[in-house]
Amino acid sequence: MSQIHPRIEMPVLDWSDDGVSGLVPTGTVTLLLADVEGSTRLWETASEEMTAAFANLDRTLAELVSAHHGVRPVEQGEGDSFVVAFTGTSDAVACALALQQAPLAPIRLRIGVHTGEVRLRDEGNYIGPAINRAARLRELAHGGQTVLSGITSDLVADLLPDGAWLNDLGTHPLRDLPRPERVLQLCHPDLHNEFPPLRGRETVAVQRLPVQLTSFVGRVDEVNEIARLVDVNRLVTLTGAGGVGKTRLAVHVATDLAGEFGNGAWYVDLAPITDPDVVPVTVARALGLPDKPGRPTMDTLLGFIRDRHMLVVLDNCEHLLDASAALCVCVLGAAPRMTVLAEENHPPVPLTHASCAFSTWRPSASPRS
Repeated sequence: MSQIHPRIEMPVLDWSDDGVSGLVPTGTVTLLLADVEGSTRLWETASEEMTAAFANLDRTLAELVSAHHGVRPVEQGEGDSFVVAFTGTSDAVACALALQQAPLAPIRLRIGVHTGEVRLRDEGNYIGPAINRAARLRELAHGGQTVLSGITSDLVADLLPDGAWLNDLGTHPLRDLPRPERVLQLCHPDLHNEFPPLRGRETVAVQRLPVQLTSFVGRVDEVNEIARLVDVNRLVTLTGAGGVGKTRLAVHVATDLAGEFGNGAWYVDLAPITDPDVVPVTVARALGLPDKPGRPTMDTLLGFIRDRHMLVVLDNCEHLLDASAALCVCVLGAAPRMTVLAEENHPPVPLTHASCAFSTWRPSASPRS
């Protein structure tokens, strides 16, 4: 049973007053931990926009925490994260849903919700296994995604907000914790519900690139030139004779650059397919997207990539040139923060209709951000 800690004798405060929104509950509590995906890059590239966005987040958070009977402990962790405690599990889940539905752009929250018996470090801070597990659970999520622990999902399964449902994502290890956790995603028609696989112990930036079994030697000038082109163009095509190492070069560059993209680098191999109509399906499956009966694959693909900051290596385009070019035009037009590094064997013309070894196409005047 949750209770208000008896040592705390103070009036309920506005959340912004010393970071506390009320009396800190103890006992069995549901914890909502959230942070902002890619906040460091956003502060570096759009500091004024982020200042306004965080002011909006502060107002929204204060309203929703109050409306759902939550309490904010003294801030714990890095500045762009926050913790909210609830005595009611359904209140915590409803608050998480409302936060994800709120207009917070360009901010995208990663939220983890876990229920456990909490311990107090002092009158305004939690410590111990429950908050540690909630933090590690949050690490698995992507921006815009809310994940629940198994115990939280069991408690709230019959008390979900209207229209919401839970998608079981299986059991996953949590960093530095011996016991894995069953993880479920909170879904709703108003939310984006399609995400890549959960972030594991491996860095998400490189988890979708092929593993290389030998060391990459030389080609420093080419690597630097391709990296420069990718930095200022949203489509770069590598062309050359088969067997000269274009794929290895592209994957090496993507691995080096993956950390600069908030949603990492991904690899799509078109070599096994011959039907141009299957190109979008191949890309969707390489991104980990499920088939959606009755829904066009391109709609699913565009819905997934629309707000993501990602680099995609599109390999072996030469036998599907028209379909590959059409796909690139479509996805780059719909996803302004996406970059494609394409590779093809000496076709009559490269995807960009240029004849150089490194060709580029820039659909907008601004570099990628």
